[in-house]
Amino acid sequence: MFICLNDNMRFIIIKIIDILSKKILAKYKPAVIGITGSVGKSSAKKAICEVLKSKHKIAYSKNRHRTDIGIPLAIIGAESGGRSVLKWAKIILLAFKMIIKKTEYPEILILEMGVDRPRDMEKMLKIVKPNIGILTGIGKFPPHLKYFKNAKQIAKEKSMLIKSLKKKDVAILNYDDEFIKSLSENIRAEAITYGFGDNSIVKAEEIFLGDRKWKIESGSAGMSFKISYQGTTVPFRLLFALGRGHIYAALAAISVGIHFGYNLVEMSETLSSYRPLPGRMNLINGINNSLIIDDTFNSNPSSAASALETLGKLDSVRKIAVLGDMLELGEYCDAGHKEIGKLVFKSADLLFTYGRRSEIVSKQAGNSGMKKNQIFHFDNLDDLIRLLNNTIKTDDAILIKGSRTTHMEKVVREIMAEPKMASKLLVK
Repeated sequence: MFICLNDNMRFIIIKIIDILSKKILAKYKPAVIGITGSVGKSSAKKAICEVLKSKHKIAYSKNRHRTDIGIPLAIIGAESGGRSVLKWAKIILLAFKMIIKKTEYPEILILEMGVDRPRDMEKMLKIVKPNIGILTGIGKFPPHLKYFKNAKQIAKEKSMLIKSLKKKDVAILNYDDEFIKSLSENIRAEAITYGFGDNSIVKAEEIFLGDRKWKIESGSAGMSFKISYQGTTVPFRLLFALGRGHIYAALAAISVGIHFGYNLVEMSETLSSYRPLPGRMNLINGINNSLIIDDTFNSNPSSAASALETLGKLDSVRKIAVLGDMLELGEYCDAGHKEIGKLVFKSADLLFTYGRRSEIVSKQAGNSGMKKNQIFHFDNLDDLIRLLNNTIKTDDAILIKGSRTTHMEKVVREIMAEPKMASKLLVK
């Protein structure tokens, strides 16, 4: 018999698994890595896993549930029970067994600690106190401003993770982000900073993007760069990814590895197998031997600007930007879309936009110098796909990006060289 969970039962279950997850942590005492930021959390988590799994038994939060349930589930190592009372009962039973009996538990627990609303971080920190806190980036126009007044409030909420760290703990900070940089002077923990700037402890430099003859399988469409730390410089290669976002993910992972005693050479070897998560600047073969840069997981002005910067630096015949609305920007909605419109002119030869808000991008691109016959705006995604299909030529590079609810992955599916790979490569 299937019993559906109601709100009262859900509240009770949350309280139970909160208590049980704390007892599990107290018993097994894993090192806990907490990752927060407005951009790059999931990619950083993926890169950290690649580095640490070679020497340590690790576990990580696989799905980003609501904060009141996601962290305890990750600690227990279970998926959500949804609306099924029976499934939740099994999760509670599993947690009890972990407490009563000695089981094999990971040495390192990697948690993505996303913040959507005020007090989200406070709720998570009541359940778990990370030993290592990572701030990936806030940006000038962060998402979720629907629930916060401005970027400073978001930065304050996310910074609670870093401020909760003790003197013996470690804070790993993106030193290229001005909001985060300002936090480094007011924390108790040891700080490992990373970025492209000279003041970063772990520094990336000399980025080289793949060549024009896109051969994703051989890695010629990826990128290489160098990492410097304490006088040592080592080359790194990401075979299946493009963009600074993935280098920042690698930098965060390298910083974690340094803390655990890894050297740069061995981390260079392990990160060569790093593949982006679906929809995060993922490289996919397109029709007519084109290259698709699939960045459809989400969008905000910071990540869109970074993606466009990468597109602009590619050695391709033509560069096409396909951009959907950026949502949850609050009072920065118009300004954020205008900012991207200015950047498109410098990065793309053709612009396709979709959605009411992205029309601001098209208009601003035109005002910035892009010609009318280079700009195409659509209120219907099928119409956009139809024209794009007829436009793509050999060796074109096509960046596709938009907020999650715009479903820009549908565009990717229709222009993939191998649509049968969609279930494996695209955001679900």
